[in-house]
Amino acid sequence: MFGESPPRSEPKIAVFDLDGTITAKDTYVDFLLHCLTRRPLRMFRGPELIVCLLLYKAGLRSNHWLKARYLGAIAGGLGGKKFQKLCDEFCQKTLACNIKPKALAELSRLRSEGYVLVLATASFSFYVNGLFDALNMDHLLCSDAMVDDQGRITGSLNGQNCIGAEKARRLQALCDEKQWESITCAYSDDIVDLPLFEMANEAYVVDPGKATDAKAKSLGYVILDWRQ
Repeated sequence: MFGESPPRSEPKIAVFDLDGTITAKDTYVDFLLHCLTRRPLRMFRGPELIVCLLLYKAGLRSNHWLKARYLGAIAGGLGGKKFQKLCDEFCQKTLACNIKPKALAELSRLRSEGYVLVLATASFSFYVNGLFDALNMDHLLCSDAMVDDQGRITGSLNGQNCIGAEKARRLQALCDEKQWESITCAYSDDIVDLPLFEMANEAYVVDPGKATDAKAKSLGYVILDWRQ
């Protein structure tokens, strides 16, 4: 009828995990090692952190707890311009040495086809913001670190770790905000992102480990090899 608005076009949405999906190595571990090059005395916290890791592996502590313990032990107290410089250096190092070429090619292809690109990661905003900007993506969902009144890392998380069900919850909140009816496709290397995969019309499992590979095959997900 004359005067009626044309039907709203539904955008195509692609959601990407970061660690092991876009990057070859875990960026959080890499970031902590980068911090240690500036704070070598923090290596003496190693035995304490090994105990923390064993407690986590035994199922006695959560991933959230473990992540906070490592953050406090290695990066606790950092802040200000020196910390920002450290994060900027780490971003440049990551972009130069730890990004999968096939991931960049897929991002470029999807962008050229008009997709909205969402980066959904458990990694921390203090270094992920720089990677997100460099990758030219549209929306970022990530973990945040608590800081004190002087902007220094306290060693606690600000909110929940953005992983698994929490990542899916945040993605759903973004969908509600943007009035997206569906997620077109999701990319991750780990079955911990099953809640994310279940939200998408198409699920792509990138360079999975043995357990994730078996689970992905049982669910009929597409497995991608981006290692080369």
